[in-house]
Amino acid sequence: MNPTHRDLGLEKALQEALDGGSSVWAVGDIHGYREEFEILLDKLELMEGDMVICVGDLIDRGPDSQGVLCIVSESDRIFSIKGNHELLMSIALGDNPRREDFWIDRVGGRATLDSMGNSEQEKRKNARLWLDYTDSLPTEVILNRFRLAHSGYRADIPLDEQTDEDRLKSREVFRATFPLDPHRQIIAGHTPVQMLSNFEVESPEGGIWRSPVPLEDGRPSAVLLDTGIVLRDPTHRPRISAYDLQTGQVEEVHRINQVLT
Repeated sequence: MNPTHRDLGLEKALQEALDGGSSVWAVGDIHGYREEFEILLDKLELMEGDMVICVGDLIDRGPDSQGVLCIVSESDRIFSIKGNHELLMSIALGDNPRREDFWIDRVGGRATLDSMGNSEQEKRKNARLWLDYTDSLPTEVILNRFRLAHSGYRADIPLDEQTDEDRLKSREVFRATFPLDPHRQIIAGHTPVQMLSNFEVESPEGGIWRSPVPLEDGRPSAVLLDTGIVLRDPTHRPRISAYDLQTGQVEEVHRINQVLT
C-alpha cells in the first residue's frame, strides 16, 4: 500500500531528473513573497528537464500568497511539500474554526486572506478553495540520496515512525549529533538559519546552513534552506534561497517587499 503522506509519482519524477543529469532545485520557505520567488526562478535559469521542489510554507505574512500558490500549482516543473503554515490554514478554515484567530492574527493568515480577493466573504471562500490543493501536498519526499521534510525530523525515534506533525514542526535536525539518515541528506526549512543561535547552534554568516555532521559519503547530513524572508530586522538579510541537489550550488534573492503580518 502506498504511504498516504508521500507522492510516489513526484518522487519518481525528481529522481529521474537527477539520474538524467538535470538540476533539481530545493527552495526554502517563500511565505507569500511572489515577486522575490519569480526573481529567484529567473536566476535558476531552468533548462529542459530541470525541476523545483519547495519545502513548504508557501503562504502567510508576505504580500501575495495566492500568487505563490498559483505559480506552484499551475507548473509542470515546480512542486512543493507541505509546511506547517499550510496545515495552520487548513485547520483554521476547515476542521477547527476556533483556531482561525490564531492563524489570522498571529502567524500571517491575514496577509494570505488579503491576497485572495476583495470582500471578506470572497477572501475566505477563495482561501477554502485552495485547501484541496494544500491538503494534498506530501509531507515528505524520499529520493536515493536526499530526504525532504518541511521541518526535518525528530532525533529520538526512527524516521519511519514519525508523524506529519514531526515532519512539519520539529526543531531537532540541526542539533542532531549523528546522521538521522546515514545515506540521505536531509533538506528542510521551517527554522530561519539566522535564528539557529537561539537553539545553541551557530548561525551561518551567509547562505544556507549545512550540518557539521557528515554522512558516510562526506556530505553534510542536513541542510536548512529557510533564510528568513519574514524576519523584520534588515540586518538579518531576509531572503529566499534555492539549493541545487545536483551540484550544491546556492542562489538567493533578498526581500524586496515588506512583511505584512
